Amino acid sequence: MTKESKPETPLDEALKSALADPKFANFFYDTFLNTIIVMPVRKEGTKHGDWTELNLKDRFFPLFLSFENGRAVPVFDSIERLQTWSQNQNFDYIKIKAHVLLKLLDSSMAIVLNCGTEFEYVLTVEILDLLRNSMRPITPA
Repeated sequence: MTKESKPETPLDEALKSALADPKFANFFYDTFLNTIIVMPVRKEGTKHGDWTELNLKDRFFPLFLSFENGRAVPVFDSIERLQTWSQNQNFDYIKIKAHVLLKLLDSSMAIVLNCGTEFEYVLTVEILDLLRNSMRPITPA
């Protein structure tokens, strides 16, 4: 991403602000956690998708990417970005708030946000762990 990169979404804007000035990091993470993200999946029993939006009650398998010493899931903040990234491969997908995905995602997984765009960003296992801990409810004494 360059200074001239034009944000297309609120999440792009938040990321650009955070990368330009670290004091906006919490703004980016808050925006991310509250964004409805699109995650490519494969419906159980199928070999190829057909761009069907599945829900959490459906049985599906996320798409995993090899990442460093582990795995990551690609997520996007729009269906159009997923379709552009897929390069003519058809997937099914789910839409889910990022904070809900963090509760469901294995703690050994990273997230690659907006793969293949100027606003691609990797949320490492360590960052995701910090975000999960920040979401824990605080019980009054």
